[in-house]
Amino acid sequence: MLDKAELGRRVKLERLSKGMTLKQVADASGMSPTHISEIERGRTSPTVGALLRIARALGKSATYFVEEEELPSVSVVRSHDRDHHTVTESGQGVAGIDYLTKGIPAGRLRVVELSDVERSPIEGPRHPGEEILLVTEGQLKVTVDGTSYELGPGDCIQFRATLDHTIEKLGGEKPRALWITASEGLLSP
Repeated sequence: MLDKAELGRRVKLERLSKGMTLKQVADASGMSPTHISEIERGRTSPTVGALLRIARALGKSATYFVEEEELPSVSVVRSHDRDHHTVTESGQGVAGIDYLTKGIPAGRLRVVELSDVERSPIEGPRHPGEEILLVTEGQLKVTVDGTSYELGPGDCIQFRATLDHTIEKLGGEKPRALWITASEGLLSP
């Protein structure tokens, strides 16, 4: 969990990067300069309401100041630096996933490349938000809320991620797809 010293450091760095004085942030947030100074020095923790007002005054999302990992405003992932994971079900590898994005503060999008899909259906996690799947090679069967869709190269499907959904390989060619997740909450890798 993020401590109050780190939260204060982030508030101060953001204020300085915007060229704002304590008084300017105080005026914009409706708080006293003394209270903001205490927060910046890690002597006190802001309430949720105070953090929201400070974040608004600095033009940031409040989550920027409290995320465990300090994320950059721009995230670039080089092809050789991708995080690769194997999706397993019942101890068997059923697909490979390369994370094409790492995230930005308060980010709600995640893009992965799905590859090496085996015949077993992959059950997608349900979450608030949406998902988009763009097939780039091979064929996939995507089943959403009980209805199946066969997709080939260039085909794309978009659906509410709160619905039950599975993905499985069709045919002999190993499929590849871009899988984009848009969440209504915060995403973690």
